[in-house]
Amino acid sequence: MRHRHFTLAAALGFLVLGTVAAPSASRAELSAESPKPAPLARDTIRKVLDGIAAELRAGYVFPDLGRRAADALQGDLEADTYARVADPADFARQLTERLQSLTSDSHVRVIHGDPFANRPKPPQGARFEVKRLDGNVGYIHIPSFSPPEEFKTAADEAMRGVADTAALIVDMRDNGGGHPASVAYLASFFLDPSRRVHINDLIWRNRGTTSFRTESFWSSPTPLSYLGKPVYVLVGPKTYSAGEEFAYDLQALKRATVVGETTRGGANPGGLSELAADFFVVVPTGRAENPTTGRNWGGVGVHPDVPATAETTQEAALELAKRNSRS
Repeated sequence: MRHRHFTLAAALGFLVLGTVAAPSASRAELSAESPKPAPLARDTIRKVLDGIAAELRAGYVFPDLGRRAADALQGDLEADTYARVADPADFARQLTERLQSLTSDSHVRVIHGDPFANRPKPPQGARFEVKRLDGNVGYIHIPSFSPPEEFKTAADEAMRGVADTAALIVDMRDNGGGHPASVAYLASFFLDPSRRVHINDLIWRNRGTTSFRTESFWSSPTPLSYLGKPVYVLVGPKTYSAGEEFAYDLQALKRATVVGETTRGGANPGGLSELAADFFVVVPTGRAENPTTGRNWGGVGVHPDVPATAETTQEAALELAKRNSRS
């Protein structure tokens, strides 16, 4: 199997289009013209389940849970649980639901076909929306954390544009994830530049073992610092993975107020592995561990300091910003 690794990436989204029969066709005609597809070959099902089980045993960041999930899949195989499944996409969906129910981990998923085919093509370089709101409050919308070589230039430009504002709103409501080093860089603008601050750790499992290694992320120099002024991070149900990490890290460091709705709860980065017959599986091989709390947001999401509905989140943050900022 081939492995394609990524970290704190956004969940892969896919659109499956169904077909609609012509209104005039009778049930008999449909039956004659569209015979029921044959179930997937048992050998294909076996190879996919065996491949997923092998990845869970060798790489899943929680070894005991990975072993139990792998055993459950082997039990499914023996019970012919998927014997009647004909549509590969439906098989992938059922396996994803099964794995997520076994692990309570939203990063675990099974994909059929090109894993990147339906993802929107990212623009050249990072793109942030930057503006000033009422009361000299800055606003930055960050849709994703692209790799540092792209992200840093865009972050520098955005922060220069709001450097003289009285308060700042950072909108993570559409942020589906990305690179943890970019998260650490953005957080650095809001931290004391005279000392290095430990922002986050990723705990990686060494493949095929029950030992682990730690990858640490610290604050780093930035062209300017945004200190002594209120910062509000907007979150919601679409905030995921690295987007959640940014909100969680600043909340833990007591450097920002988080406003909005509870986030999705994905804290375990992983790798993409090819199985058989165009099936792929994402198995998390790492987990985030915040050095301040000793925990992460996995499975529970980031809980806002100030709850607000989707319709009122930005307005609530703006009112707080105007009230708490210096004139």
